[in-house]
Amino acid sequence: MASPFTVRQAGIASLVAAALILVSQVSQLVLPMVISESFWIATQTLRVGLSLVAMFALLIALTGIYAQQAPATGKLGLVGYLTASLGTVLVAGDWWYEAFIGPMLRQQAPELLNTGISGSILIGAALTFVIFAAGWVIFALASFRAGVAPRGAAVLMLLGGIAGILTLISPFQVPLALAVGWMGLWLVRSDSRENQPARSAATATA
Repeated sequence: MASPFTVRQAGIASLVAAALILVSQVSQLVLPMVISESFWIATQTLRVGLSLVAMFALLIALTGIYAQQAPATGKLGLVGYLTASLGTVLVAGDWWYEAFIGPMLRQQAPELLNTGISGSILIGAALTFVIFAAGWVIFALASFRAGVAPRGAAVLMLLGGIAGILTLISPFQVPLALAVGWMGLWLVRSDSRENQPARSAATATA
């Protein structure tokens, strides 16, 4: 597979995705302890919007990581990539709803927020959780089997995929964020090692 990114770009995208997810997850845990409930509600679009941007960055990171090891991961890697991509898009869809529809419902129809989840909403939520978790688990297994990326990062990604069954609850995206960040760091360092001989030769020639 021809990579849409350079190795360094894929690594940087992964590091950015990891950082955004960590900031989003930690803020969801810490802010309720230090700010008022009214301010928490008033900033919902901003807070959840950060989670939405993080999912976009995660999708880019996933594409970059897959592109760097696609030949080695084979069909299992492709299945994992496509499933994890779909799951990430579904999670992003939930964050979009929470960011832009949630505040309006809170103001105009607060009783709906207290209604138990059932029917199509329950089915959609279950599919989101299962597809997201399964996709990242399969992708992690393919990465581990291929042995291109650090196997420790693949194991951590596997754990992140399992925790992804509760992906919409903080801090269950943290293990996945750490795994993606680890792979991003590996990609950046790999690029530096590959380019070092060329830079050394250019310096010697000059």
